Formats: sequence, structure tokens, C-alpha cells
Amino acid sequence: MVMLKKVTLQYIEIEDRIRMSADLDGEEPAVFWLTQRLCVRLVKKLSRHLEHSAPQSLLVDKGLMLSVQQHEAGWRQKYSEPVRIGGLSRSVLPEKVDLICPAGGAAIIFPLYEGEPARLQMNMLELRQWLAVVYRQFKIAGWPMDAWPQWFNLAEPGHN
Repeated sequence: MVMLKKVTLQYIEIEDRIRMSADLDGEEPAVFWLTQRLCVRLVKKLSRHLEHSAPQSLLVDKGLMLSVQQHEAGWRQKYSEPVRIGGLSRSVLPEKVDLICPAGGAAIIFPLYEGEPARLQMNMLELRQWLAVVYRQFKIAGWPMDAWPQWFNLAEPGHN
């Protein structure tokens, strides 16, 4: 299995898809084209995973706690150079992906080529940061925002 070391997401209007450029461990970079349909499914499942992973509290509303954690993840996100894709990079339009959601994070398994999978492994902080980037791409695309839970919308700057 190939590991995705670093990814860059960007909405490409002419494709009406999110282009996820990825540095692969020990291989040439690849491009994964994420459709709105696939992204909606990922957002719903991964945000539910975050909700189920949050501890129960009698003192703090769960939605508020999730929103604060999401906001903090955004603050901790550091800028890094985007993944550079050459003209001969592999390009994949995944029809489906597999999710593995253990207690401490999540992994998205993408098809790569000839049945070989590529794994994007994230701890909880990285998962929140990845979802924040996907959220921004949804807004840029003008895609419906109803896939996103209310607590996630509250985590965006200017929504407090």
C-alpha cells in the first residue's frame, strides 16, 4: 500500500471537482479528482466520526465543544508549499473510497492503479484540518453546504 505523505486540495471549476494533488511515499506525485458526490459522503461519515469520538460532558454542549475543537485545529494549521504535479503525473477519478476510523484518527483508502491502494492517514487534528480545507473548497465551488453539521459551520471565522 502506498502512503500519501502530503496533499493539496483545490477546486477546479472547469472540472467541477476538487483536485487533490498528493505526494506519494517513494513514488511520483498523483492527482485524485474528488467529485461532489464523493465529498458529500466523506464529509458526512468523517464528521460523524468526530462527533462519536468527542467525550460526553454534562457541562459543555457537544456541538459547542466540537466547534471549538474545529476552530482550534484551524489556528494550528500551518502553511506549507503545495504539492507540485508534473505533466506525466498519474490521475485517478475514484468512484469510491474506503474509510477506516479508529479512535485516534482516520484513514481514507483511495484506488491508485492496478488495484494498488493509496492511504491518507490522519490523526484527529489532521482530520479536522483536512475537513476545513474541504469545507473551503465547497464554498469556493458553490456546492450545497447541507452535508456539513451545524457545529462545523460555527467553527468558521466570523460565525461566533
